[in-house]
Amino acid sequence: MLVSELKEELKKYKSEEKDKIIVELYKKIPKSIKEDYDIDNFIINLNDIKSKENKSLSIEELSKQVTYFIECASSRLYAQPNRIINKKERSNWRFKAKKFYKELNNFLPNTKEGLIATYLLTKLYYLFSYGSNYLTFSSFNTFGALGVRQDEYLENIMKRKLILGAKEDIMKDCVNLIDTYYDPEISHMDMLLTFISCLNTIDLKNMAIKVIEEKILDKKSKISAKKSFDYNYELESMINYLTECALIIFIELCEIDKGIKFFHKYYIEKRLEVKEYILLEYLELEEKYDYWIKEYEKNMDKINYRDSLKEKYNEYKKGNYEYFIN
Repeated sequence: MLVSELKEELKKYKSEEKDKIIVELYKKIPKSIKEDYDIDNFIINLNDIKSKENKSLSIEELSKQVTYFIECASSRLYAQPNRIINKKERSNWRFKAKKFYKELNNFLPNTKEGLIATYLLTKLYYLFSYGSNYLTFSSFNTFGALGVRQDEYLENIMKRKLILGAKEDIMKDCVNLIDTYYDPEISHMDMLLTFISCLNTIDLKNMAIKVIEEKILDKKSKISAKKSFDYNYELESMINYLTECALIIFIELCEIDKGIKFFHKYYIEKRLEVKEYILLEYLELEEKYDYWIKEYEKNMDKINYRDSLKEKYNEYKKGNYEYFIN
């Protein structure tokens, strides 16, 4: 039933009958739902709640609240029992987060208040990214609770930052946004493609490649045999994600040979056949079949390709590019 239909139906009843309906509906609401949506307080303080909902916070007040929220969440006060954040607030954290996200986005990005808002949105983004992998709130599904996918959040911040111009310090901030924990609910490709979609000029694409390469070199310098497996694995995984990102940007710039060279230089994979398979997958994804064939043939004497690649090569060589499309 739509709200408009509900209102029409309620017109049929007297005041006492409406009271009875409310009581019966209240009885049917599970306790957990009452707590999550603060139903009791809504009934007791309806006018106060409406007044608060309609009142927009200043950027100064938002900054204080968001900073405190991040400090508490980073100290795991929303994930475990404590005397600072009570049980009710711990379970209702998402309502506070949604309010922050909505209100911060109300500030135009190219204003003084908007710059602060973008900074706070970025801090929250990193918090929710971390929380999607390490218990920070009552569940790992931080972006789901917020109601905004991680890649959508990424796009929102990038657009707010890039509206200020094609500056290298801004691009470094943007590249940092994909150098973080990825929500397990989405693929890393969702993040990379969203990042690339925001680079709408040649200058931005070239600047992104430059910054990405600098970040890769920095990460490579941190890999050490003395470090733990997990530490090195995280570094290597992110180096590979950044390498894939640069490859796609090179392809969009029609500098495919440079992209292939970049991929060979930085992608970390000891098994040569697997590394080539990944590269060929990207060339196929971007429908660069001539380069696919050239790359395949260049390594025929060195690599024993898997059967699926051999089959593709035979068809692509004949010009049957649609053969493997379902």
